[in-house]
Amino acid sequence: MFGKFKLDPPKVDPEFIEAVRRAMSEAEEKFLGGKGEAKREWVRERVMEAARRVKLGNVPEWLAEPVRDAVIYVVIEVVWTMAFKKP
Repeated sequence: MFGKFKLDPPKVDPEFIEAVRRAMSEAEEKFLGGKGEAKREWVRERVMEAARRVKLGNVPEWLAEPVRDAVIYVVIEVVWTMAFKKP
């Protein structure tokens, strides 16, 4: 049905991680006391340009956008967790 393809893990450039970190810092200032979901969406919008440079390997064109969205979501969640985890 979907055809056969090999999904290589995406190549995430450190610049993308840094763009997420910067956008997170800006979101924390912009949304003082705000909800996490609004912050995440704002960060996601800010990093889309950098996210387009994430290499998706052998992902078929029809699947590229959902995979890219998933990568963005995971990176934001991981960076957010690392930034705000309790020692």
